[in-house]
Amino acid sequence: MRTLRGKRRQGKILASSFFMDIYDIESLAVLSHDLGLLKFIKTFSENAPQLALMLTTILQRGQLDPCTVLKAVVSATAIAVNVTMYHRALHSFLPEEKKQQLLSSAVYFLWNLFLISSRLTALALFASVLPCFIFTHFICSWLLLFFFVWRSKTDFMDSPGGEWLYRATVGLIWYFDWFNVVEGRTRYRTLLYHAYILVDVLLLCSLWCWKMSTAPPYFVIPQLYAMITAVSVVSVYILGILLKIVYYKCYHPNLAKDELKGGPTGQGPMRSSGDVLDGDVVIDGDSVPQTIILMEDTGFRSMPSSPAPSVQRCNKRMRKLAENFYS
Repeated sequence: MRTLRGKRRQGKILASSFFMDIYDIESLAVLSHDLGLLKFIKTFSENAPQLALMLTTILQRGQLDPCTVLKAVVSATAIAVNVTMYHRALHSFLPEEKKQQLLSSAVYFLWNLFLISSRLTALALFASVLPCFIFTHFICSWLLLFFFVWRSKTDFMDSPGGEWLYRATVGLIWYFDWFNVVEGRTRYRTLLYHAYILVDVLLLCSLWCWKMSTAPPYFVIPQLYAMITAVSVVSVYILGILLKIVYYKCYHPNLAKDELKGGPTGQGPMRSSGDVLDGDVVIDGDSVPQTIILMEDTGFRSMPSSPAPSVQRCNKRMRKLAENFYS
């Protein structure tokens, strides 16, 4: 009897270890989504302002040598890559028949590169001639964008305080690039946003041209070169908008939120990233019962258990963002 009890105890430990490994795999997927979201936020709260500051310093010192320009291009590319990696993370919620190819990510990368680079360059041009007013520009723009986020009635966080913090973060992201915050069609909101940013970029570049022609603070640039620079920055932003239209026309799948993986229909009930439930575990769509016992002198066998709904472990925050992006 003691031997039998020892074997049963050992069997329970092995079975528990097996399912803990499965749980760890699911936890890693959830954590990777959380880290990807944090990296996305860090891109616009740290990397983008640093690049704008670097461009401002370059313009003030007049250091436009190839090495310095290459550093700026690499930094802008890194920001666009981080945004594209966030886009790739959302792919995990697409059904297999709707999976996007690498070409869609390439187009997504290009239009983000053009839009973000143009926006940061315009901010740097303005800050290089009117450095004290760039803070006023940021505060006023952020308050306006924060107001529109509030009017969008987002419901991303669980607590009211967390929701206000999320809205403030979205306002910061919108200062540099567009970010979907509500599900459904956002065509008119996107057009309004890009129209506002385009006018702002045009205004910032115009003020830089005017300042460089009337009272250049550090070094003199011929009026023609200043105008070519301003027109180029605005043109790059327009090119980014055109590429974005191409992406949404040719590569973007429009899905209902129930069609995404981890939803309540067709995929079993969703389990949030913080829940720990007993019952079956879903592995590649198959339900594996956790009731495993040790038979006397014969090893393991599975006992039939009562039917239970399959449960998938899902990062509810990233799935909400996927609903906003694809619906």
